[in-house]
Amino acid sequence: MKAYKYRSIVKDIFERDFETIKNNSFYSSNYNMLNDPFDIYFNDEISQVISLLKTLFPYQELDNFENQFKEVLNFKEEIGVYCLSTDFLNEQLWAYYASSYSGYCIEYDLEKLIDKGQNFDFQYKFEIDYKDDIPTLGIDDMINLQDGFIKKMFATKKSTWKHEEEIRLIFDKYGMKKFHPSAITGIYFGIRTPEIIKESFYGLFKDMDVKFYEVFPSNFKLDFKLIHETKRVMHYDLNQFDFEILKYSSNTMHESFHIYYQGSEEDLEILEFINAFREKYCIKENTISLYNNTEIKDLLDVYPKDDDQHLKLCESLITDMTSNIDEENVVYYPLKDSKYKELIRNK
Repeated sequence: MKAYKYRSIVKDIFERDFETIKNNSFYSSNYNMLNDPFDIYFNDEISQVISLLKTLFPYQELDNFENQFKEVLNFKEEIGVYCLSTDFLNEQLWAYYASSYSGYCIEYDLEKLIDKGQNFDFQYKFEIDYKDDIPTLGIDDMINLQDGFIKKMFATKKSTWKHEEEIRLIFDKYGMKKFHPSAITGIYFGIRTPEIIKESFYGLFKDMDVKFYEVFPSNFKLDFKLIHETKRVMHYDLNQFDFEILKYSSNTMHESFHIYYQGSEEDLEILEFINAFREKYCIKENTISLYNNTEIKDLLDVYPKDDDQHLKLCESLITDMTSNIDEENVVYYPLKDSKYKELIRNK
């Protein structure tokens, strides 16, 4: 999924933001810095219920619960909020947040932006719920914290903001956050964006896979066109291989790819493919499993597997290879065949 951040080119703001982007970072704000005075604004019925219960049942457990609830409420003072939109052709956002079409809009790969391998304190991704009524925190909301209590606190806004089509990321602490360089996939410039701003971004991303667009009015609506593109210098040619990604999964430190591989099963060619694939797609430690057919796709999510399913999977497997990724991209540790170790040493 793609998400978008509109930015101004007012001098001090642009210089700060450009340096932040250069460092593969973004700033998650304290809620007091948000421009809606009714943000994180709610009625609290839970405290009233606790007070009533303490009057009727003066137990120590209720005091403990009240203290824990206050800690949850005070959590809002510490959290970081990063606001994005699902729309890069939003006329109001271009006018308000992007210097009246003189600014720019960043396109993020949202899944990479929220990768906990980059920011361990990332907690929630919400699509904003737009309402005219003040959200009320009740006892029922404590049962389902994420979709009840937390969402009402941090992801509810007045309907007057509905045009922003906002996605909100919530972190445990406000402040600077990191992202993998490949998380930025595009930059959109307004019709009035100065050429010097465009050239600055072309230079910044000259060694990355980024597309640059111009947004302009057409037939009484906004349209866009590709005006420039930068590419990474690749050491391997992945285009020479036929393959299909059957399944991808990821956790904080590791990602796994299950791939239908249609090329030669010669050792050197498999190694060449693994190198090319990792260079193109991998951003953390990973395991790549190659199969000689697509029929096993439905088996990948079957747990537990019976003997026949295990046998079918093993018969289809060409190889598993795992690696540690560093900035120089790659030390490989194959799992299936020791012959690869010699190939890697001689590569």
